[in-house]
Amino acid sequence: MASSSSKETADEFIAACTGQINVNGEVIPALKFDEWTLYKLADDCLKVRNKYGMFRIIEKIFDDNRSKPNLVAMAGYSDKSFCGSCQIIFENLELLRHKYRAVYVICYDEEKFKGFAGRAADCREDQLKKDKSEYPALSAPKDSLVYRAFVWGETHGEIDMYNELSAIVDKVIRCLGITKVHLLGKSAGGGTAMNIVSTNPIYERLYLAVPAHPTFCKSLEKLGPRLNEMKVIIGWNENDDRDLGAGIKSNTMRPLFEPILASLKAIYPGFQYEQHMFVPGNKHEINPELLRLIAADP
Repeated sequence: MASSSSKETADEFIAACTGQINVNGEVIPALKFDEWTLYKLADDCLKVRNKYGMFRIIEKIFDDNRSKPNLVAMAGYSDKSFCGSCQIIFENLELLRHKYRAVYVICYDEEKFKGFAGRAADCREDQLKKDKSEYPALSAPKDSLVYRAFVWGETHGEIDMYNELSAIVDKVIRCLGITKVHLLGKSAGGGTAMNIVSTNPIYERLYLAVPAHPTFCKSLEKLGPRLNEMKVIIGWNENDDRDLGAGIKSNTMRPLFEPILASLKAIYPGFQYEQHMFVPGNKHEINPELLRLIAADP
């Protein structure tokens, strides 16, 4: 670790989640993280721009078998999203310990991230000027789901943010000194994960829970032939009616991911992907059944 990072027991830090209301409106119970480690990674360690603040990562090491992969999870940008992901992962550790050497969960600086999603709203009109041959979604009826999802998701502000943030989070992960990384992204963290996976060969698997808009799937094209060795598993919840913006519900996104993923497989036949809809599900959160699929994925 770089000298400007710190490492301590995570129990006191995660105690701040106890009693909070998660993204599903449920109370988070007391979780004992006394055997977890907390890393604080400052921008002087990573030369991260001040606008992103301090990255904190909690770590649970199962064993020191370096031949096993590591699971790195990233939720949305709020503390609620982070705490909710911690709860699900903590309660299902036994599913993960046989496959993984260690589990990490990334926490962003909520104060720094406030307003980032809204920043994109100012740029949506620019999308109407895009080339419709390159972005056929723009030829769809303006009141259709695919059109609204495109205009909402692929905005200059949001895309630029994801590209920049993904490069930074990649550095944060590599600062931990781990290889053989499997990424698990929830909600906005899914958009981050879809961008990160192409930045470095250490990323071997991509798992997504109720992820961001389907337009971010296009970033998987950057993997090129590496897609022949990549597997993506996506978990949706039938009762996830969270509004992603412009009246677009999270549980309607699955059909919009399918053609993008299928087109990638047509180019790279070795590419594997699965989409699962959990019924009724646990709304806008990582589903334990997704963790079961992840644990069973070779």
